[in-house]
Amino acid sequence: MKSFLFSCFSILLVISVNAQEPINTIENDSSKIILLQNVDVKATIKTPTQQLINFCKYNNIATVEEILARLPEVSMIHRGAYGIEPTIRYFNAGQINMQIDGMKIHGACTDKMDPATIYIEPINLENVQVQNANQGFLNGSSIGGTINMKLADANYLYNNKITGAINSGYQTSAKSFYESLRLNYALQNWAIAASGTYRKNHNYKSGSGKEVLFSQYEKTNFSITTSYKINQKSKIKLDILADDGWNIGYAALPMDVGKATAKIISLSLLSNNNLKRIYNWQAKIYTNKVIHFMDDTKRPNIPIHMDMPGVSKTSGIFIEGNGKINKKQKITFRVDAASTFLQASMTMYQTGQPPMYMLTWPDNKKNQIGASLSWALQVDSTLKVSIASRADFVKANLVTNDAKNHVSIFGDTTIQKDFLKNASVSISKKIFNKLQLNTALSYSERTPTATEMYGFYLFNASDGYDYIGKTNLLSEKSLQFDLSTLYKWKQNKIQINYYFSKVNNFIVGKINSLFSSMTIGANGVKNFSNISFAKIWGLEATSFVNLSPKFITVSTFRYTNAKDNNNMHLPFVSPLKNTTTLRYQPNHFFAQLETEIAASQNTISKNYGEDATASYFLLHSRIGYNTKLYKNNIELQAGVENIFNKNYHDHLDWGNIPRMGRNIYLQLKFYFNN
Repeated sequence: MKSFLFSCFSILLVISVNAQEPINTIENDSSKIILLQNVDVKATIKTPTQQLINFCKYNNIATVEEILARLPEVSMIHRGAYGIEPTIRYFNAGQINMQIDGMKIHGACTDKMDPATIYIEPINLENVQVQNANQGFLNGSSIGGTINMKLADANYLYNNKITGAINSGYQTSAKSFYESLRLNYALQNWAIAASGTYRKNHNYKSGSGKEVLFSQYEKTNFSITTSYKINQKSKIKLDILADDGWNIGYAALPMDVGKATAKIISLSLLSNNNLKRIYNWQAKIYTNKVIHFMDDTKRPNIPIHMDMPGVSKTSGIFIEGNGKINKKQKITFRVDAASTFLQASMTMYQTGQPPMYMLTWPDNKKNQIGASLSWALQVDSTLKVSIASRADFVKANLVTNDAKNHVSIFGDTTIQKDFLKNASVSISKKIFNKLQLNTALSYSERTPTATEMYGFYLFNASDGYDYIGKTNLLSEKSLQFDLSTLYKWKQNKIQINYYFSKVNNFIVGKINSLFSSMTIGANGVKNFSNISFAKIWGLEATSFVNLSPKFITVSTFRYTNAKDNNNMHLPFVSPLKNTTTLRYQPNHFFAQLETEIAASQNTISKNYGEDATASYFLLHSRIGYNTKLYKNNIELQAGVENIFNKNYHDHLDWGNIPRMGRNIYLQLKFYFNN
């Protein structure tokens, strides 16, 4: 596979010597781009998502997860203070694509403790692109959408100069430190950027003043980007990203993480020429490796000590770009191939007995090759029609005899093959200058994950069951309808979205009373199984209003509902939520107040061990000042989160573990260009 990928990229490099420099992202109607780099406190924010997310940039130590959590279509599943899992309109895990710079990356943890968001830092990201189901399959078959985190490029702005930024911060609740450094150097056709981040969090305190045990973590993150201009129209780029975490606690789980590491490397060729029909494109070859080691050595009263290491290896290649047929018609395309190997095991150490070993992810590999195409027609100044499609061929198989022996106890060990189909049609119509209507209809498919097919006695701490995979699961097939309205006047915007999805062959866990649990204290065993269908629907609203030249308010609302074929509620459905920000921003200074409101959640799934969640109201405040120091910018920020020290937890928090209480932070960022 690797030889094939490198051969393909070599051919691309030869045939594209006259290619050109890239644009940063491919945008479409359903994409949301969150800019993360080079945001000045005086900058004018132009897009709804930038407006919505901008206040997170004023907290420079915010993580990618904290930034994503501000979007109305994104909710976060907490198992602790680290490894927070994003969802898009209820869909999660294998139902959505999580990518870094268009690259596929798979976590190495069977308990989903390492989503891709933990292996990157805002300092080495240019933007985050979020797509819902109607366009989210373009980067890979998906019924829920895509979150793509684009790495920042080295820039050529200052020739023969070292530029960059130093950032330092401290938070009181977890006595946490944050340090980061980014450097950039350019010389003629060469540019190189390097960044480093260090975070250390101790156990935080909840609103009741109690220490939340096993909520600590420590990590470092490094990245290097090297860019070479072949000519004024093309360049080649090498990206290296390394992330290492250790001593990571998971308060809602019975085990912690001794170490979690990721190594990512990619080589890209990028082109841009507005005079050609294919006016920008990029080709990338990549490989990544993730290692995740769970252990319980720091947990008290453990009856049987166990280790649970896991590894994920992915290699791939893709070509993507934009083209124009004429002034009214444009296309977006992508062709990609990838191969992922997964393996995870468990070793149990019982006093007086030899160690007991088993595979929890029997060695397996998934190979995928696919292509997507999107066509957009601007009929006139008020009407736009878009059609998108994608097809994937996927093959999954067990690669060792030990793996086949494990799985043969419960199911078939033959190669699993699937051909996935995705398509969508969307229409955008301006009713008059201030009002725009958008509607979309899509069909999409996704294959079962390695956990759902091959998982071997995986304990779920949320409902207390051991889970076993099933190799003959059917692919999920989703039909989704979207309707949105956007009203704009002057610099103000209000957008309301409605969506509905019916997912056939929906995959859930069903109790199997014939099997005994392996985990001590577990409620029993569940098999991953298909049900006939599930229905997910919801509403989202976002408003951005300038009350005056110096006062800005941003507000979002989110409501989701999800039921199975028996009209029973599905688990982990976020309640009605509202986030509102009021910012005062004269010149170099800003001050803002934020409110977070969540309604109680009483529509729960008792079959999955859920209980009702109380409502909560939070108030945060932030201030900042930006000025010059020796011709360089310096930015000072401070804030108080959860001002009233509310003791609360969200409905998506496993184990009802309380969130952080009152938290005061202080941070300093220094920009230099000499």
